[in-house]
Amino acid sequence: MPEANELLRAARKRVESPSSPGEPMTRHELADAVNAQVYRASNGTKVTAVDANHVGKWERGTIRWPAAYYRAAIRAVLDVATDAELGFARPASGNPDNVDRKTFLKTALGTGAGVLVSRLGPGPMEDPRELAAAVSGPTAYYRRMESAVSSEQLAPAVDAHLALAAGIVNTTLRTSTGFGILAEVAGLAAWLAADRGDNATARRRYGEAMRHAERANHPLLVSYMTASLGHFAVEAGHARQGVTLLDRAASQLDKNAPSTARAWLASLHAVAHASLGDKTAALAALRAAERLTSRQRGEPQWPWVFAFDRAKVARYQAGALGRLGDLRAATTAYDAALSTLTGPKPRALAQLDQARAMAAAGRVADACHLTAEALQVGRDYGSERIIARVRDFRAGLPTRTTMARDLDDALAALYETEKP
Repeated sequence: MPEANELLRAARKRVESPSSPGEPMTRHELADAVNAQVYRASNGTKVTAVDANHVGKWERGTIRWPAAYYRAAIRAVLDVATDAELGFARPASGNPDNVDRKTFLKTALGTGAGVLVSRLGPGPMEDPRELAAAVSGPTAYYRRMESAVSSEQLAPAVDAHLALAAGIVNTTLRTSTGFGILAEVAGLAAWLAADRGDNATARRRYGEAMRHAERANHPLLVSYMTASLGHFAVEAGHARQGVTLLDRAASQLDKNAPSTARAWLASLHAVAHASLGDKTAALAALRAAERLTSRQRGEPQWPWVFAFDRAKVARYQAGALGRLGDLRAATTAYDAALSTLTGPKPRALAQLDQARAMAAAGRVADACHLTAEALQVGRDYGSERIIARVRDFRAGLPTRTTMARDLDDALAALYETEKP
């Protein structure tokens, strides 16, 4: 058993949480801060995808000597001068960068990938399983960084990887595993297209993802991609078609489907029903999501990368209750979801749900202020999804209202700064 790194844990807990004043920084928050610091220190040339699990490995002593850029970022975030103050010690032998990459890939690809990752290295890949692990690895990184990186920056890399993966799968990996990998890349490309406001490309990519999932003979993956398309339809303003797709996704689950899948689907159903104004169905779906979440055990099962826990359910609760106009309940759910809203884009989308509920309760000035904050995130991260939601919010307010003056100015400024 490795010896726990108590110095690192204590250094993290000495730093105040950026989202919960008076509370110590969480592992999630440290992970996000490290990713941001690495990005800044490299002048935007290095994008990392550290998460809470990765930080946990540092604190448990599983990794005693992270890569140099990680150590520098941790020192900066936790305001210490030396690696020794963080309990980091250089190993007697071995390449620390390779150890970090292997550990991260094991986490990203699942515990079953450990053997494959340990064998990846220089030389030809004669085993198709090694090639599959290599092709899927970048997708896991991209999925983890999506919430905090501009889609305009990330999409070209994902689209290029999709083309590469398609070529490899169609020529070398025409297997269930290969088509499963291709489905996941196409699904991520669809999500990024939707974030950029390119709905036509998003629909096409989601269709590709569903077809690849079917060829993978993986019912859970088929359901995941169908539900993702359904949620996209809801967010695009087509809630009735979204419900139809979500119903289809539920019917595609077999009896062995994990509680994670059913809890996630119930949460998506809740948001869809709330968008249609069906309070009874929305609340029933939220209760089902809570019940199913309490049954989950262990690590998330692919195609889920992150655990779908109570805080994640609360995020969807806030969205559904905000659409129903229940400000008190939506605020309670939003507060419960804060621990998962560490990325700028997810937090902005949650703020817009809150703003919708505030406006319905008559707190228009507060709602406009929250919406203006979300709009700034949409501008900074090139998220047309967020910007469109802001415009929809403003369209629902009276045309002439002084409380929306600053928001109107910010929206007008978009046209002055649009790229040619």
